[in-house]
Formats: sequence, C-alpha cells, structure tokens
Amino acid sequence: MLGVQSDSSYQFNTMTMAIMKLLVSLLMLITVEIFAVEEKLQVCEHDKLNITCEEGEIRIHFALYGRYNSKDCRDEQYQNYETRCASDISLEEVKERCENKSNCSVPAENSVFGDPCYGVYKYLEVKYSCYFIPPDCPESVVNVEGVTLTFPAAGRGEQANSIERCLSDSLNFNSSLGTRLCGEDSRWQEAELRDCPLSPDVALKQLAMMNITEQNVHEVAVNLVAVSNEVDDVTPTGLESLISALASVVEVGAASEQVTDSVVSVVDNVMALDEDTLVKTGNVSDVVLSLERQVELVHQNEQNYTESGAYVQVSALQLEKESLEGGITFDGHFILDVVNISDDKVKFRESSIRLPPSVVHIISNVHPDLSLVPITFITYLDARLFQPADEFNINQSTDTSLLSSYVDSQVITANIELDDVIIKGLPKSSSVFINFSSPTVRPEDIANNTTVEFVCVYWEYTETTGRGRWSQEGCTRVSSTKEEILCSCNHLTSFAVLVTVHDSTVVTKQFRLVLRALTVVGCILSIAGLSLSVLAMLVIRTFRQKQQTHVHLNLCIALLGLCLSFVLGINRVDPTWLCRIVSTLIYFFCLSSMAWMSVEAFYIYMLIWRYKRSSIRCLIPVAVLLAWGLPTISSLLVYFLLDKHGYTKEPDYCFLHQGNLLYFGFLLPIFLLLFYNTVVFTLATYRVSCRKIQFSNNEDKKDEIVTRVKSTFLFWILLGISWLFGFLVSIPGPLNFVVQIIFCFLFAFQGFFMFFMLFLQNPEAKRTFMSRIRKESNSTQIIKGTKSYNVKKGECSQDQSVDLQIIPVS
Repeated sequence: MLGVQSDSSYQFNTMTMAIMKLLVSLLMLITVEIFAVEEKLQVCEHDKLNITCEEGEIRIHFALYGRYNSKDCRDEQYQNYETRCASDISLEEVKERCENKSNCSVPAENSVFGDPCYGVYKYLEVKYSCYFIPPDCPESVVNVEGVTLTFPAAGRGEQANSIERCLSDSLNFNSSLGTRLCGEDSRWQEAELRDCPLSPDVALKQLAMMNITEQNVHEVAVNLVAVSNEVDDVTPTGLESLISALASVVEVGAASEQVTDSVVSVVDNVMALDEDTLVKTGNVSDVVLSLERQVELVHQNEQNYTESGAYVQVSALQLEKESLEGGITFDGHFILDVVNISDDKVKFRESSIRLPPSVVHIISNVHPDLSLVPITFITYLDARLFQPADEFNINQSTDTSLLSSYVDSQVITANIELDDVIIKGLPKSSSVFINFSSPTVRPEDIANNTTVEFVCVYWEYTETTGRGRWSQEGCTRVSSTKEEILCSCNHLTSFAVLVTVHDSTVVTKQFRLVLRALTVVGCILSIAGLSLSVLAMLVIRTFRQKQQTHVHLNLCIALLGLCLSFVLGINRVDPTWLCRIVSTLIYFFCLSSMAWMSVEAFYIYMLIWRYKRSSIRCLIPVAVLLAWGLPTISSLLVYFLLDKHGYTKEPDYCFLHQGNLLYFGFLLPIFLLLFYNTVVFTLATYRVSCRKIQFSNNEDKKDEIVTRVKSTFLFWILLGISWLFGFLVSIPGPLNFVVQIIFCFLFAFQGFFMFFMLFLQNPEAKRTFMSRIRKESNSTQIIKGTKSYNVKKGECSQDQSVDLQIIPVS
C-alpha cells in the first residue's frame, strides 16, 4: 500500500542513514589527511627550527639530525661533507616537541639529539603537515528570552561562552551573557542566560532615586538589605546613595516591625563596610540618625521591640513608670530586675548604663498620668558610624600636644522617646552612670614621650554642619581600672570612651599662655630695671669710674637688647624679611649676653682667686672686641649666607630653624660659655660660702650669712646659670613642665634681678642715689632764691668711686 512503510523497512533506512553519516565523516578525515600539504624545513647545526600552523595541528612525517647531503649547510671550518650519518632519536625528539601542536621550536644541537658523527657539520631536516581539525559544534546564534546570543565553534564536551557580555553597570561586568555546552554527540545543548545583576552602587543609586511610599516601603527596605549585603563591592559613592535611600525609607513613617528589622539590618551591614569607605563618606553619621528615628517610630506600637545584629543591638521598651522609680540598669541586652529581653550575644554586654530615679521624676512633672515610659537603648559594637567633623574627634583640637584620639569602646545610647521631655542638667547626685570595658591602647601610642588618657565623652550633633563630634561637656570619669571605666554624665545621649594620646614634651595651649605671660611680664620688668641700671651707670660719675661697672654696663646693654628684640619681634612672622632680622637680633644678643657673662666670670675669678681689686690691664678693650665683635661676625654670616629657610615661622615665632645652624651655630657656643661660667660659679660659691666667719656676735653672723647668700644669687644671675634649665628643657620627663617654668622665670627676670641686686640691695649704691637726690634738691632750692651761693660738695659727693660690689669684703 502506497504511503505506508513497514517496520523492517524503517529500521533499514535508519541504519543506512547512520552508515552514510559515518562514511561521510571518515571520508572527510581521509580527505584532510590525503590532501594536507607536506612542508619541509631545514636548519644548520646550532640554529633553531621553528614550525607554525596557524589553523590546525602539526603532523611530523620525517626528521633527520645528521648529514645525508654534502651540498647543504657547508662551513669553511669543516672539511668532511661526504659522511652519511643520522641520529636514531631524530624523529622521536621532534615529535615530542611538535606533534599535535600549533607551533613549536626545536634546537639543532648535539645536546638534544646526540652526536651521530663527530667533527661533521650537521643539519636538522623536518617534513611536516598542518592538519585542519574541524570543530565538533559549529558557530551558532540563538535567541533566549528575547536576548540574542552568539556562540563560537567549540569541541565536544567544551563549555562555550557567548560573545555578548554584561554591561559596565553590572556587578559581573564583562562576563559572558550566556553559556552553552557542546555535547559528546557533537550537538549543542540548550543555551543558558546568565544573570547580570546591577553593581551595588548602581542599584543603590536607583533605590535612592525611587519614590518611596507606604505601599512600597517594605519592598524597598528589603531590597536595600539585599544590596547592602554586598559589603565588599560598596564604594563611598554607593554608601552615600544607601544613606539617602535609608533616610527616605524612615521618612515614610512606617512603624511596622518588618521595616524596622530591615533598617537595623541595613545599619548592621553599613558597620560591616571597610572603615576607609566609612571615613571617605562625609555623612555616615546620618545612619545613626535614621536608626534612632525609626526606633522612635516603632514605639507607636506600644510593644517591646528588640533586634540584634553582628554590630548593633536595639531595644525599644515600654516600661511601667513605677518600676523605674528606683532607677534602671541596661547592660546591652536586658534591664536588670525589670524585663528580660535576650541573652544570646555576650559581646554587647561589655558596656552598661544606669538611669537614676530622677529621670522618672522629670517625666512625672511633664506627664503625671503616663503609665508606660518609652525608652530606647542602642548598643554599637564600635564607633565607626560616629565619624567626627574635625580631625581630633573631640573639642580639644587646639591642644598642640594632642597627637591622636580615637574611640576604643562600645557606644551605648539611651533616650526617653517623649518629645517634650529632655533629660539634661542632672545634679551630680543623680547622674547617669555608664560602665565600659577598659579600652586597648594601640602599641604605636605607647612611647616614652607620650601620655595616654581615657576621656568619657558623648556624641554631640552640631546644627551648623549637620554632623557631630565627641564632647566631654557634662561627663566625667569617676573611676578607672585595668578592667573597666566608670563614667558619669548629666544628660542622655550616646556615650563612649575616647583614648587621647598627648606628646608629653609639648606644652598645652593653657600652659603656653602661662609661659608667654610669665615671659612678657618678666621681660618688661627686666627692660625697666636694665634701663635704669644703664642710665645710672652712665649718668652717675662715681659709678662709671670702676672697671667692674663697665663690665656690668655692657652686660646690661646686651640683656636689654635681648629683652627688647624678644618682646617686640618674636611674633613678627610676617613679612619674611622682618622675621629674618628679628631672628638675627635675638641670635646676636643671646651670644653677646652670654659672652659678657663670661667676662663677668673672668672678672670674678681674678677678684676672688688672684685678689686683684684694681683695674685689670686692657680688660675692657679686649672684652669689647671679643664679646661684641665675635657675635657680630657670626650674626652677619647667619643673616647673609642663609636663605629664608634657615629661619622658622612655625608655629608663631621667629628664630633659627632646627638643624645644624641651631645646634652648632647657637647651642654649642652657648653650652661652652655656660660650662666655663658654671665652673667659675662653683669655685666662687665655694670660696664665699666656705670662708670662715670672723664675727662672734650672732647678729653679725646672721648678716654675714645673708650677704653670702645674696652674693651667690648675684653670681647666678651675672653668670647666666639659668641657661642650664634651658638645656634641661630638652630632656623629657614628668618634671619637664616644671623645668620650663623655672627657665622662663629666671631667663625673663634676670635683668630685673640684676638691677635689684646691684642697686637696690647695694648699700653704697643706695647712699649714692640718696646723695644724688639731695644734691639735686638743694641745687633746685638755691636756684629759686634771690641770692646765689656756691654749694660745697658733701662727703657723699666727694670725688670718690662707688664699688658695685658683688661679694662681701672681709
């Protein structure tokens, strides 16, 4: 019957078709093998033979390393070309390097094939073919869910990737859009379309731009949690979008626990981000505000709510007002003796907070009929969300000794969620107590010259910047042990412990002000005293007749110049040329002052040990040449040979920059002169104090002792021994601040002390002053009379010199 085919006929036809396909495949392979073109390559000994098949694989047919032809590869160094030799492993070595490869390289060396004929110049000859291997699965174009995918040809069992790629805004950017398997039967399997999810930054940007309503807020919050889970791929830009989207979710005002759970999860994911990402995002502390506002919303349900994550724990509680009258303590998970919440995460129990009974009294004054008090407790595992607006974390950034500060404790927040109730200004007897585990100080902060302090702080938002900072106002540290720190604050907010690291060698701002005031007052008094001293020694003839007075006069002039240049110019940092002049003047008068102090030391030495009370020959000319001349030459070199970088204007003064100039050009000569003066001071003090007292009367002995003490103090001033404290200032230690105060006091007041000891405490000087005053008074009265008289000189005005003595005369 036509159109009907028997089963046996069908089986025969099927078998015939299979055999025909097999024959065709064999025919194609045979055809490829037969019609592949054979190539021949030959290189001489010591060269490399390179074979390349751009499409297909290499098939080696013949290989010879040796010589069978006397015409190929000839070299004048070799004479024997008739030898016929070949390496037995020629074909084996070449196949090992080239067979079934697309390219290969074979060196024609004895080290590879051995030496079949010693002393004969050999060559390597290879015959090969490039065989094209047709793919098992040809190139294919398919459409999957409306997406066109193109797959290149692939071999059996090979997984092929599509040419199409994920776009740049995808998390899997540049990865294949689809994949397809070439089966063992040389047939393509079904193509699979890969997912190209958006990168977190792009997804967060889209969420931030969405119009969030009550209908979709839960869905958006869930998506926000899902995207924020990719913490390794969120950049600072993406985090800013996340913060914006989170704020939009909270602004909807959804008080459901589901939305609140999502908000807590998002905050927890943000805290899991890399800290560098958090620091680079300027408004990361807005996450804290969003969380607090959402928890405030969940109180509308008038039910207890708690949620814990890896980094944050939230408890929104509705507590009976009567149960709070004795105060409450929250340790991160439960209220002691009030309500049990959870006890599954011990890590949040490193901190606790106790609210005093006065909180209930404040609430009762505003809401006397309120039965349930809404209280929020939030514990953060660390302070990474609290990024301060200033560099130093705390409102002490003006402290120049502050090297660094960081929070190394949990952050615990407590709020009463009543709009018209503000808990602040609590008395000390009813303060909020917060207990923290003791922070761990970083190893790099522990040094000989650093001081570490634990400061109780709270997070203070600033309305001007919209950001916050750590402040210690209203908070004090009650106690501190190796295990825990107890803080006391007079308000409710977020609390933590700040670790501050100070440079113990740098004075604080307040201490700098004290030193500056002490220096200015001392210099002004010294200027007045030195001016009077110079005036007296110049005007009163009986003073200036002694050689010692000339030494005192030059020393007073040098100290007066030092005080004037210091007071009037030390802060003249601008312009630069003025700062250079001031630096040079201070440098000059410092050296000249110390030089004249050394002249004083020489004079004292000659007076005490050589008993030369008369004038020392050529002392003043030589002293003037050395004590004024050498500092002048040194100062001119300093000014003209150094550029502006030899001076410092930091932080607020003009003087030599730290370096070789300061160390060797200033401190070294000061040290040498001071060393000489110290030796003379020691000898003079010993000679004066250890000399036998000749008086038997107790009063005379007492006067003698007082005179010797005064002489020793005058030695100290005249010889500049106060500079010893200047060198001691550079030695760090707990007494460094005391040494600085002593140095500033002695250095600034040395001119005033000199005036006091030379004139006000010198009996002969006082008698001369009084005689001068009486003389001027008498002269004035005579001039005013009707007759003129010649006034004879009294005993005190006789032509005799007054010794400004510096030691008691025995």
